[in-house]
Formats: sequence, C-alpha cells, structure tokens
Amino acid sequence: MSLTSNPFLLIIIFTIFLCLSSSTYGIPTKYSSILGPKLDKLPTQNKTIELFQIWMKDHGRVYKDLEEKAKKFDIFVSNLKYITESNGNRKSSPHGFLLGLTNFADWSPQEFKERMLHKLDMSMINDTMKLNDIASSSCNAAPSSLDWRLKGAVTNVKDQTNDCSSCWIFTAVGAIEGINAIKTGKLISLSAQELLDCNPAACNTGFVNNAFNWVIRNGGLASDYDYAYTAKKGFCRASQVRNNAFSSIDTYYHVEQSEQGLFCAVAKQPISVCLYAPQDFHHYSYGIYDGPNCPVNSKDTNHCVLIVGYDSVDGQDYWIVKNQWGTSWGMEGYMHIKRNTNKEYGVCAINEWAYNPVKYN
Repeated sequence: MSLTSNPFLLIIIFTIFLCLSSSTYGIPTKYSSILGPKLDKLPTQNKTIELFQIWMKDHGRVYKDLEEKAKKFDIFVSNLKYITESNGNRKSSPHGFLLGLTNFADWSPQEFKERMLHKLDMSMINDTMKLNDIASSSCNAAPSSLDWRLKGAVTNVKDQTNDCSSCWIFTAVGAIEGINAIKTGKLISLSAQELLDCNPAACNTGFVNNAFNWVIRNGGLASDYDYAYTAKKGFCRASQVRNNAFSSIDTYYHVEQSEQGLFCAVAKQPISVCLYAPQDFHHYSYGIYDGPNCPVNSKDTNHCVLIVGYDSVDGQDYWIVKNQWGTSWGMEGYMHIKRNTNKEYGVCAINEWAYNPVKYN
C-alpha cells in the first residue's frame, strides 16, 4: 500500500524525518554502510527512512510539503527495490557494474524518460549521412589504452538538468571541444545553450548532425562563459555573442558502424555516440556496464554521450564514457561500457550512431 494513501503512516514518517533532521549523519560512500558492499540488501523500513533522509541531504532535495515528500519516498523505495534486486541478481564479477542511489533516485522511470531522454528518429538523418572518414584499417598503431582526459581534450562534466533532453547538444559540443583541443592545444568549454537557442530543433527533438551542421554554418560557437546554459530554449543571441577562436569545425562524418571502426575513431579524438539507456542505466553507479536490459539486435537509441577513451582490465575491454547528468551520477559523471562484445551493434547500439567532427587546420 502506498504511503500517500495512509494518513497515519504519513504522521509516523514525518515524525521520524523530524528526529533524523535533528541529528548529523555522515554520508556513506555509495550508501554501502546500509545497503552492504554490493548494494544488494533491502534495508528495514526504519533504515530505508534513514537512507532517504541521508540521500536528501546528499543531493539537496527539499520538498514543498509532506504530501510531496511521501510521494517521492514511495518512488525512492520502488527504485531502491529495483537497485538492490538488480545487484543481487547480477553474476559475481570483480569488474561488473552495480547500480546505486544516483541523483535520480526519487524519479519514477516514466518521469525520467519524459524529462531526460527522447526517442531519436533515425529516419531524420538518413539524407544527411556522410561517408566514413576513419577506416578501420587506419589505426594499426593505436595504443592499447587511451584517455583523452589525460591529454587535455575533455572539459568538466556538465549537467543537462531537468526537463531538457539536450543530450544530443552536449555530446556534439564535447566532440567539438575535443577536436579543437587536439588541433590547437586550447581546451575551451563551449556553449550548449547557443546550439539550443539557435538550432531549429529543441530540447527533445534534435540530433547530433543538426548541431554539427549549425556550427559549420555559424563558423563556430561562443564559449560557455559568454553564453551560459539555462536548460530551456531561448532567443538566439549568436549575432550578439562572438564565436570563440577555438570552436570551429570544417565537416563531420558518420563513423564506420563496427567495433573496430569506433575504436579507430576514438584513437584519434573524443567521439559523439548515441545509444539506448534502459532503467538500469539511470541508476548506474560503477563498473563495466554490459547493457543486459537493452533491446537485442536493435539500433534504437534514446540518449547521447561522449566516448573519451578506452581501456581493459583482466581481459575485459571497455569504453570510457562521459555523460552530462552531473557528477552525482555514475563515477563522478562517467561510466565504463563494455566493448568487443561480438554484439551486432555493440552494447545498447553504441557502435551505430557515432560521429567525428573534423578540423583541417
């Protein structure tokens, strides 16, 4: 029975919240002190209430009234059950991924889908598909591991925030930041908001190629400092804010749709990719994600991210992926996704919709 339908339970919950609020709690790393080291133990009701209060403090959650808090607590409990059961059912592996209480723990799956993801219509990009620029045979000398963060080609993790499914913009901007840093030696955080304001598409209706095409036509982008992100579409100020000198690209290409093609692309620069993000993706905490709940043999996607490198551990190969859901998600905003899986489209279709912007000079 939902707590919101039982006034007596609401009073009890409220009383416990007040008691907890008068005490000081240290925030356990990944909440393992309550959920266990594998985050697979569903706690008692009192411990769950305590955990919710700690999580609220950790993420700065303040609800408008007791009714909203109770509704959010119900969702929190539902997500907690999903997280602990999923972790409990996972095969024991020292490098396998685990779910955790991210900054979205009080969002329902439907709410998350509506506010943070969008269904990407691949038919809209067929007529703008460009030939592959990077052939799979062109990277024989690629290093066995690579992290573009260590080479000064990746800016800090950003946050697309609530109610704006602007992932396609952030991954495009990240790829442009990367190639410009590689070519010029200057890493500049560029404006996602300018693309959002000035592109015909909006928060949940665009695709990566739309962003690249606009940057090419505009001759570059403003810096994030000069044109800050607001998470909602506004008036285009491109004519009022100058482009940063290290923001232009000349063209872009659709990367060869294979594991080797994507590997060769990432060996040269950070790469924009789109993939399918199921419910477990939303609660990802750490480890190598292998997409057990993604559609099989499907090219469907609903989210875009940036691959910033690759590595291996104990024979397991993985991509290093930068997301834009803030540093409270995943490994301070990053995740590892398994590569070389022999899946037709890679984990969650990560091989299929990869793009590399090109800067000649």
